[in-house]
Amino acid sequence: MKLQLASLAALMLAAAALSPAGVSAAGLPGTSTTQCVPVRIDNRTVHQHCTVTHTWPDGSITTSEYWIDQNGTWYIPAN
Repeated sequence: MKLQLASLAALMLAAAALSPAGVSAAGLPGTSTTQCVPVRIDNRTVHQHCTVTHTWPDGSITTSEYWIDQNGTWYIPAN
């Protein structure tokens, strides 16, 4: 259950990063930025590690992360 909630939260924040500042498509006030970097898993496989930073109207900052595999599927590692 925790993994599902974390996954949903990361997807909401990632969606917020794709919309303009203010109230986002996911309904979150504030602004978000997403930064993704490629990570080599083995000789032929590269995944993307993405970090979403959300700044709330009160000035607090939350950060979440997710991964994208070689097929474009988003996931959160179970570790």
